[in-house]
Amino acid sequence: MRRLLIAALVLAMTLGSALAEDYRGIWVGDGVAVEIWREDSALQCRAVFTEGDVAESWDYGTCYEHNDGLECFGITRTRERLDDIWNILEELSWSMNDICFAGFEPSEDGLIFTNEEMDAPLTLTRLDEAAQDPRSRALAFVGRWVGEDVSVRVEDHGVACLFTVTVPVEADVDWRWTYTCRYDPDSGRMDSVNFSPRKVITREANGDITEIEEDIYAEPALFTLENGRLLYDDGVPRTLERAAE
Repeated sequence: MRRLLIAALVLAMTLGSALAEDYRGIWVGDGVAVEIWREDSALQCRAVFTEGDVAESWDYGTCYEHNDGLECFGITRTRERLDDIWNILEELSWSMNDICFAGFEPSEDGLIFTNEEMDAPLTLTRLDEAAQDPRSRALAFVGRWVGEDVSVRVEDHGVACLFTVTVPVEADVDWRWTYTCRYDPDSGRMDSVNFSPRKVITREANGDITEIEEDIYAEPALFTLENGRLLYDDGVPRTLERAAE
């Protein structure tokens, strides 16, 4: 309850903030990638630390302007690795802390990322989508993409990316499934190595949302970036634009 009350207060502070919009996007530093985005009218933040074949994600539930920077709190930490046999993300550990705060302050080069549990601040710069190293090219896929009959949310997990596909089938019903993808530096594309069963998402008249998982699977897919667009091919090629959020 305390977390919900704090989140509601902070949300009221963030609405309509022009300064907070300047922080949105992908930021990178030594061993870390940070995504700041807007979802359901609230700013959110996700930091992913990668070391070898293990990644640790720090998900902050709420962000707001504070003094000359951005402050985020309510952290969920998840350590994962990609199972080499089943090609699925395997959770190694998970924890949550409602009152752990992080700060992002503007600097000459980008942002200074601080967290009370880090040994020292980290310097972040905005992702250069023209960079050719594999990590930067993989991060260029991250975000939300929309097409005529489909939307795709791409989430970085360090050792892999999750591509969540949503297809509206009726006014109050969507289909949704998720691909686990690895970046192939030779082809420059994301190849699906695993995918989830299809879920039927129904929005009820009373505002409730129900999810029913079906024993139906999507076809393997390839994702490519071309001229700032996402090409999604599961046998039926589609072109998506980056969402304006």
